[in-house]
Amino acid sequence: MRAAHVAASALLFSGLAGLSAPTRADVIYSPVVEEGEAALEWRSTVNAGGAEEHKLELEYSPTAWWTTEVLTTADRDPGAARQLTEVSFENVISLNPQGRDWADLGVLGELSRSLRGNHAWALELGLLGEHSTAHTVTTVNLSAEKELLPGAEAEWVAAARWRWRLRPTFEPGVEYHADLGTTPHFGPIQAQRHSIGPSALGRFRLPGATLRYEAAWVIGLTRGSPASTARLQLEWEFH
Repeated sequence: MRAAHVAASALLFSGLAGLSAPTRADVIYSPVVEEGEAALEWRSTVNAGGAEEHKLELEYSPTAWWTTEVLTTADRDPGAARQLTEVSFENVISLNPQGRDWADLGVLGELSRSLRGNHAWALELGLLGEHSTAHTVTTVNLSAEKELLPGAEAEWVAAARWRWRLRPTFEPGVEYHADLGTTPHFGPIQAQRHSIGPSALGRFRLPGATLRYEAAWVIGLTRGSPASTARLQLEWEFH
């Protein structure tokens, strides 16, 4: 069974190079899947220019290798009102049992539909990796998204995070985000978005549930980046 879903994932990802990703709420995906987990999650990103993006999602992990989610997105451009902009169906597939190998690996697949403009569909595919030690966790993502329209180009996004397992309620770290541009020409690095800054994760056990949080504040490194961006992610996990 695992060989079959790994093969299917590899085939799905083989189309990645032919895949454009509008800037989305910066999130770092772990390839680790917890079987039976059900959760309600809220993600928000606000940058120094006043642009906002918010996502509300419902997720469930029916197996030890698959997490599936449905979510809605609301955006606000500077000086404009917030509006719903997208609905999505997102999946994370784990490619190896957690902790068995040097790194946990997985793939991300998301199909989304715009709620404005041409109401185009878009497909995002990504590779996920995570290496853990007794005291640290390093997570790396690389993905590409393309509108399913003739002539659309693939836009590549990368993210990475290192965190220290200080205590369950507070794990400080550093994270990095990049919008690399579109293929086949990514353009000059100063036109790309590269940001880095401190982050923190943690979880609190509650009666019948677990509240998880992620928070980060990253600073732009290039002319194409916002001066700073803050993000907050809250997840209410049901037991």
